[in-house]
Amino acid sequence: MTSTYRLSLALPVTFALLWASSYVTSRIGLDDISPLLFVAIRLVMAAPVMLLLCVTIMREAVPAIGHWPHLLVGGALVHGVTLCAAHVALQTLDAAPLALVHAFHPVLTAALAVPLLKERFTARQWIGMGLGLIGVLLVFPLATADSKVVAMVLLSLFGLTGGTLYLKRFSPQVGPFSATAVQFVGGAVLSVLAVVLLENPVADWTPSLIAVMAWNTALISIVGMTIYSLMLMRGEAGRAASAFFIVPGSAALMGWIFLNQTLSVIGLAGLLLASFGVWLVWRRQA
Repeated sequence: MTSTYRLSLALPVTFALLWASSYVTSRIGLDDISPLLFVAIRLVMAAPVMLLLCVTIMREAVPAIGHWPHLLVGGALVHGVTLCAAHVALQTLDAAPLALVHAFHPVLTAALAVPLLKERFTARQWIGMGLGLIGVLLVFPLATADSKVVAMVLLSLFGLTGGTLYLKRFSPQVGPFSATAVQFVGGAVLSVLAVVLLENPVADWTPSLIAVMAWNTALISIVGMTIYSLMLMRGEAGRAASAFFIVPGSAALMGWIFLNQTLSVIGLAGLLLASFGVWLVWRRQA
């Protein structure tokens, strides 16, 4: 096994595991901080660091100012809307159901790209989408979840999917690191506005909150998105998407270990079914 092949396997798995950990660490942090403030601090710290990494270590030029509007809008959706809504939902929702809904995002994005961006979707991929949707419905507690929680989960999925489609359609051809850095700025601006307009922010800076904030900012926003940008540079976006099928199971395991969260037998079956559906959609591109 060559080092290049090992790297091709390690990058998407590492990215997926980091993504999965964010649901559990965020839920821990929300015991000590209001959700919108959590997101705002995380993105305000991550944005300048990514810009600095972009021009120093990665040696990518910051995009021309004319390229910023679409990147800012996409970032406001993908990072701002998604994270703000998800953190509000996580106040009462377990990690695994939210992770499963978000893991369905690449499947939904690929399906919507057929009519919107004129991309192709095979019969096998449609079957995978159907299985994934059934699995999500089995896991997500629609019967018991508060309507506000359901709305926040749907809003977070809209941010992920809508923002991804927007960026695929309108994003300028710039380097992946610089694109991510500007998108973080868009997310930071939106989350700060959300705090000012929608929240009475509170924070109790316990050691737990400091550790969680450091983890989510440094390892998820910065390291995680750096890994994703590296995969884009290597032409491995399909591998990144296919790795999403391990996110829900990983989040469920971490939730059980750290938060004592469990799934019913039906929930476990739905998680496996949905994960298989995500894998089926992206198997050819892995």
